[in-house]
Amino acid sequence: MEISDNGRSGVVVYHEGINTISCYWEFCGGDTVASIFIGDISEWNTCYPWAVGRRMDVLMRIAAEVVRQKAPTCSALIEDQLGFISIK
Repeated sequence: MEISDNGRSGVVVYHEGINTISCYWEFCGGDTVASIFIGDISEWNTCYPWAVGRRMDVLMRIAAEVVRQKAPTCSALIEDQLGFISIK
């Protein structure tokens, strides 16, 4: 997985074989360090048909890897219905 930044925001790119998922992220304030925008379920199913039915598994992998690489003292909260992951 790659995490790039451009100031206060950037892109998280998840790789699974030849398939990729690209998510926008940005730094936040308060108790949330960053938010990763994953989109709603219908957008997911349209953009990533190879991952239909595995959304939560993939989101858990993305969340864990972001915490491991960039925020090891934080935890991730997956807001599936709202379409984002909060790093706190």
